[in-house]
Amino acid sequence: MKRCKSCGQGLSNEDRISQLPESLLLQILSLLPTTEVVAMSVLAKRWRYLWKMVPNLEFIDYGKYDLETFSNIVCRCLLSHQAPFLQRLHLEMSFDSGSSIDIGLLLGIAFGRQLRELVLESYSGKSFRFPTSLYYCETLETLELYHCILIHVPFPVCLKSLRTLHLHVMEYKDDESVVNLFSGCISLENLVVHQSTEFSLKTFTIAVPSLQRLTLMADNECEENSVYVINAPSLKYLKIEGILEDGSCLIENNTPELVEASIIGVSRVVFESILGSLYLVKRLSLKIGSPLEIKFPTGSIFHHLIYLEIHTNEPEWWNLLMLMLDTSPKLQVLKLIGDWFSKGHRGAYRRWNQPKHVPEGLLLCLVTLVWTYYEGLIKDEKEVAKYILRNASRLKKATFSNKYSLSEEKLERLKELENVVMASNSCQLVFESI
Repeated sequence: MKRCKSCGQGLSNEDRISQLPESLLLQILSLLPTTEVVAMSVLAKRWRYLWKMVPNLEFIDYGKYDLETFSNIVCRCLLSHQAPFLQRLHLEMSFDSGSSIDIGLLLGIAFGRQLRELVLESYSGKSFRFPTSLYYCETLETLELYHCILIHVPFPVCLKSLRTLHLHVMEYKDDESVVNLFSGCISLENLVVHQSTEFSLKTFTIAVPSLQRLTLMADNECEENSVYVINAPSLKYLKIEGILEDGSCLIENNTPELVEASIIGVSRVVFESILGSLYLVKRLSLKIGSPLEIKFPTGSIFHHLIYLEIHTNEPEWWNLLMLMLDTSPKLQVLKLIGDWFSKGHRGAYRRWNQPKHVPEGLLLCLVTLVWTYYEGLIKDEKEVAKYILRNASRLKKATFSNKYSLSEEKLERLKELENVVMASNSCQLVFESI
């Protein structure tokens, strides 16, 4: 027997992994593709049938199998599965356009095993229809669909346990299919919709009373997007990204429970169309085009907004900043995010003009300022920074950071701010690299 050099104790050559508790072994095996797990069953007698109890099954086509072989492997494993229920099934397929696979049969077997989570990815040359007969799984809690899948739902579904739904680049038969799909998801809380030009609808209606998290995305190269109509009174978190000029987003009724919203890469038109629906939000992140042209609806006041994040990558972004400060009387935290990799693209545009009056939120409530990728090269940025420091009387900490290490020249530019006569006597100025 070999002995440990440090303690002198004997070391056994036995299979220590096989001595682990079965629950831990199953957790380990759940992290591997199922075909590898099955292959490992020959390593030890105890492992021979252990794979049948693994709660998560994953089958990914790496080009090693033809369609028939892949289908047979999945089918045999599903039929051999002996766990009390199937927690997760992940299928990723990339067959040519002339191939077909009986997804209905495979999913029917999986649903018979009381499937909880389904991830289905198709990278085939043509779309295949998600079987309508399978829209009645009572145990399914998470459904993620990716690419080349046709959603054709001519009648309401019944997915009463579904809480999370991801729809990435789907093909929709018509507007009615979307309405019928959502109407049967009575417990849905988390929804992600990623649209593309090829498969977009004229109107995409999301009417889900139970919905709490919503993410809407559109490809940046899209020339025409859907009109999104949202009716989600329980919504707490909203993210909208990449919906362009021709698209719009209408939020019907109020969202009284809205906590956080993130608006990224949208046009001025889209932003203005939803702005009035965000007046109850507490945390808001904005990265939008044409901030110099933004116009707020008359009377829009963000009475509950305490955290504001604005990206400063567009010319005259400070116009949006001042509009937000003017309408956010309780703002406590302001984060400005610069565009470190394209500072040189700034051309000639109207310069910063100091406002005639100081916004109430800036004067009386702001306690934290964070400005990332601040360089102090552009005069307007320096003037905005100085304006905030001169007027934020309750400010406790102002952090200015730059990319990588702070050179002597960069540090000198940052320390120009130390000469500002600040409104707050207790404000701590921090300069750091990120």
